[in-house]
Amino acid sequence: MPTVASSETLRPLQRAIIYIRVSTEREEMQSPEQQRYSCEQYALRNGIKVVGEPVEDLDLSGTTSGKRQISTIVERVRAGEANIILVWKWSRFGRNIRESQVNLHELERAGGRLIAVTEDYDTDTYHGRFSRDNMLLVADLQAGIIGATWKEAHDRRHRAGLPHTGQARFGYTRCPDCRRKEDAPDAYHRCNSCEGVLVVDPVRGPALAEAYERYVGGASMSAVAQDMHDRGIRSLSGSVMKPTSWQLVLDSGFAAGLIRWRGPEFKRLHGRSSKRPETYDNWAVGKHEPLISMDLWEAYKRRRQKSSSIRWSTKAKYAYSGLLVCGAPSTDGGTCGRRMVASALVRTNGTEMKLFRCSGIAMRECPGVTITLKRLDKATTEWLKRFAHGTDMGVMAMKRAARRAQAETDIPAVRAGISAVQNRRKKLLDLYLKDLVSEHDYKEKAAELSDELTALEDRLVSLEVDSGQGVIPTADDFGELLTIWPRMTPDEKRAALSQVISLIVIIKTPGYQQNRIEFIPKWDMPT
Repeated sequence: MPTVASSETLRPLQRAIIYIRVSTEREEMQSPEQQRYSCEQYALRNGIKVVGEPVEDLDLSGTTSGKRQISTIVERVRAGEANIILVWKWSRFGRNIRESQVNLHELERAGGRLIAVTEDYDTDTYHGRFSRDNMLLVADLQAGIIGATWKEAHDRRHRAGLPHTGQARFGYTRCPDCRRKEDAPDAYHRCNSCEGVLVVDPVRGPALAEAYERYVGGASMSAVAQDMHDRGIRSLSGSVMKPTSWQLVLDSGFAAGLIRWRGPEFKRLHGRSSKRPETYDNWAVGKHEPLISMDLWEAYKRRRQKSSSIRWSTKAKYAYSGLLVCGAPSTDGGTCGRRMVASALVRTNGTEMKLFRCSGIAMRECPGVTITLKRLDKATTEWLKRFAHGTDMGVMAMKRAARRAQAETDIPAVRAGISAVQNRRKKLLDLYLKDLVSEHDYKEKAAELSDELTALEDRLVSLEVDSGQGVIPTADDFGELLTIWPRMTPDEKRAALSQVISLIVIIKTPGYQQNRIEFIPKWDMPT
């Protein structure tokens, strides 16, 4: 007698990813442990298999969707890893109503379903969807109220001469009477001694003032950073401060006794992408003690503004710019892998010797290697001659054949990927035109898709070359290049080399031996 399958047997396997989001900026913060427990218990009661570890977004603003991992989870659903996402409440999937609708739309397009374990409505029904949308509207209202509360708190702090948060600032510290909260070590109890006003750090404060003076006096930020590194000056977290870190600190103007913030228009124009002084429209005198004078601050801004007005040439100054990689051994047993930068060594007779060195040498992050421009020129010419004379062309032909076969297999998948991204861009535009996604989120997602499309298109070009649909250099090609090589400019040489060379690795050798130069041709790079 034939066996009749039960409804349980016919039901497809339910696989879920747990998504946890906690914003410590919100009063209604729910611990990640509680969210995880609720989701796991729901899955256990309903026979749902949880896939992998829960995905957590912690300490992020609830309305900063770009920083969360929802898009990554959706891609995992699209790949078939799971068909359900479990969240504690509907608001965990985007507190802004339009953001939530976009996230839900993307998830459903990927073949997935969202379940809020503490607000479990059957969203396959009209009433269930209505209840879900009402909960999202409530969450949106709550976010607006909380946002307005935070704005009022920030405005109140600004009027009191305090920065909009009480977080530490480089060059300053809390007063000796301040005490941390036992249940929140990053926060402090109200202090009657300082009333939340930071005091000068006896070590970092003078170093910060000196950094301003040296930069205004003409020193480069790299020189300042290097000297401070040598003297043991570190960031508030104890890490090495690179030139960019120092620049951010100096740009804030806090050492000049100022606090700053952006109004709505400047937020729209600059967002969080730049911290330069000119990207802020609101400046006020703070209650904290200044480390530098206003005259020094204005001089700093003038030099900073002057540096931003320079339009550097995009032409390569050297034929090897961007191609050289440090091959020194790293502490983890591999190789450094940092890019090498141009430098110059002044001989005792006053002449300069051009060379390249690892970019990690300056901050002592790598023992580093160096190579002279003269040696590079000679080695490159010899390498070109070898292929112009037909040496190793047989091996090259075999590698071409292997890459051609692999490329012909990969091209259809890449073309399908390009088509999929183009469709996603069209649907994103449709959502934006229907006012289901904000302008900010639309631009952010559109930029992501544009980057993804560019990467796929670059990959397709590379594969088409490998498959024989593009130009692959022959011995004659190398011979022609070698003929015109002496007459080419560095920028022209750089463009030519980039067609046949992926990397030039400089390998450190023991003792006083010259460092070894290894050319990595395009056809030797993994597909």
